[in-house]
Amino acid sequence: MNQTFTRQFERDCDAAMGWIARFRGDDACEQDHREFALWLAADASHRQAMDLMLELWDDLGSVRHLPFEEPLHATPRSSRRQWLAGAAALAAGLVLAIIVLPTGDQQVYSQEFQTAQGERATFTLDDQSRITLNTASRVEVEFSDSGRQVALLRGEAYFNVEPDTERPFRVDTGNAVVTAVGTAFNIYRREDATDIAVTEGVVQVTESAQAGRSARSTMLHANEYLQASNTGLGSTRQIDPAPLTAWQHGEIIAREMPLLELTRELARYTDTRIVIRDRDVADLTVSGVFNLDHPASVLQAVELSLQLQVVQLDEGTVQLLKPRQ
Repeated sequence: MNQTFTRQFERDCDAAMGWIARFRGDDACEQDHREFALWLAADASHRQAMDLMLELWDDLGSVRHLPFEEPLHATPRSSRRQWLAGAAALAAGLVLAIIVLPTGDQQVYSQEFQTAQGERATFTLDDQSRITLNTASRVEVEFSDSGRQVALLRGEAYFNVEPDTERPFRVDTGNAVVTAVGTAFNIYRREDATDIAVTEGVVQVTESAQAGRSARSTMLHANEYLQASNTGLGSTRQIDPAPLTAWQHGEIIAREMPLLELTRELARYTDTRIVIRDRDVADLTVSGVFNLDHPASVLQAVELSLQLQVVQLDEGTVQLLKPRQ
């Protein structure tokens, strides 16, 4: 068998064996079958991993324990595909083998990209996919012959992915993994959650595995958004992606945005600390298009439009106040 291995493909093979273990007993439920079907369809490498496990069992003489309707040696490839297509037909009593996966030599493309506070930059990857990083953001990229892996370690990024059905594009955000073949999407990794919005195509979002339960997945289509956190995936909702991706043009698009939220966004692009201590001031709303490259000008516009005072507390701190009566 000519198969190169990456850490991700080894994990796929481990997952394939895990699915087999789940189906070898009598306690597999209908939900297990649905989850397996989703896992199998989500990525071409999942089918490759399952097919490889069957080949290895074939080599070990263990395939006689598999529930095929006809001998594998007669039509090995088609029989395996029948099993993959009808995965729910796995029966009890399946014999598992402990297999040490070989490690093959292959080229691995690995790079790291980051931006400073207030900086935006676009990077073209080895496959011609593009990553645009927002302020104070960082990603690690690892490409190989069998996979494209990206870790968004900090901040926000917009991904424009070149299609490659043999090497799906995965972005790990810590509490979720976003998988795409060819599409465009925006991910903002916050301290406690991750915002995911799709502008083109379809992605699969899979929550990070939690002890005691399998990871849930959902499909996210163009103009849809969800938030992932350590507690799982939020609900999917329709959106206008323009406000979420306006940062690429150096803008904030505010539509009845609470002032507190606007100042938190501005704080991502400037060293100046913006303080609001009055709840009535924090709850004021603003609408408009604001230039991220000039946060001080945005504060001046807010000061005039909402009739507030911007008071300099010290060299690095300002406070928004109601004007004195």
